[in-house]
Amino acid sequence: MTTNDIVPLLLALLFGGLIGLEREWSGRPAGLRTHILVCLSSTMLIVVSRILADADLGAGRLVFDPNRMGAGIVTGVGFLGAGTVLRSGDFLRGLTTAACIWFVAGLGIVLGSHQYGLAFAATAIVLFVLVVVSRLDRVIHPVLYRRLIVHASTPNASELVDAIRAELDRLRIRVLDLASGHDAEEKTCELVFYLSLKHNHVAPGLTERVAALDGVKSARWKQIS
Repeated sequence: MTTNDIVPLLLALLFGGLIGLEREWSGRPAGLRTHILVCLSSTMLIVVSRILADADLGAGRLVFDPNRMGAGIVTGVGFLGAGTVLRSGDFLRGLTTAACIWFVAGLGIVLGSHQYGLAFAATAIVLFVLVVVSRLDRVIHPVLYRRLIVHASTPNASELVDAIRAELDRLRIRVLDLASGHDAEEKTCELVFYLSLKHNHVAPGLTERVAALDGVKSARWKQIS
């Protein structure tokens, strides 16, 4: 091992640590140690693959392809990243952290190949995305898709639909589709409104107003899975 083999490991500790430190400060499941270890591991594997590829065994030459090692690292680290992703309905947590783990694995490959300028530039860009671009989430409101499920006992379901639509229009909620079901014996009906909207905080007030309409027994707000 030479100094050229130690430098990429030290840079992996530094660059991987910077990414992991940001994730640690953000309270993510994979933080400082995980990112350092992933970056160090991939760097080490690329370094050793380059050493073995150039090794002279006397009688012949060892066939060892660093490119195949890099492909194996990128593929294998995907399982580690998947373990950080949690889903509840349409809410995903950990997807950015999974992408960061995948990035530091690639960063290790770049460092192991002695492409230090590229590694520095890529790390700076990723930190910019994590620290600065993430603040745009406060001003960008993505479209949400929800279901409003209404159970009612009313002889005229169409009037109830019109009343509910009026409440939705007042809140600027778009109706994508409407499904209904009727129980002749119980004299009840179920209305399911498929909606798109910008703000989820309208749910409590909306369900309260819909539940107060004549004939309505219950109103529920659900995510579209």
